[in-house]
Amino acid sequence: MTLYLSNWSSYRTPGMHGPGRKLTIMARPRAWEVGDGRVPNLIPSGPIADLMAFALAERAAGSGTSAMEAYRAAYCDTLDRGLVALRPRHLSAFPGGGMGGGLSFDVDDGDTLCCACSVAEARAGRCHRTWCSPFLVRAGWRVILDGVEVMP
Repeated sequence: MTLYLSNWSSYRTPGMHGPGRKLTIMARPRAWEVGDGRVPNLIPSGPIADLMAFALAERAAGSGTSAMEAYRAAYCDTLDRGLVALRPRHLSAFPGGGMGGGLSFDVDDGDTLCCACSVAEARAGRCHRTWCSPFLVRAGWRVILDGVEVMP
């Protein structure tokens, strides 16, 4: 089962998006960045979303990396503790902007998980889609990150 991880704006670039649904892994997506649904287990939430806000402000200001490092550590720790929920046929999404209370569906072969970070930011290690990709591989997915397969 293959998952693609990319940014929303690369949808016309060959190999960057899969043939399936487009799902957001963003904490604060704009309306057009929700796509076919949200994947709660990969969305920064609670205190991690607060760390994310500080990290993005720090990144925009070019003022250092301490907030980004704290955000990455907290996010990866959460993924590591919830690895079972990331497995194929266990990773769920909710349609539209919903995060629960509605009917969920399984993230499936060929779906693309999207955020707004540029490919350059992702390749520089400053994007949570890059951070979650090895956890998804460990959970049993074949992962294509920004057009390149993530090797175990």
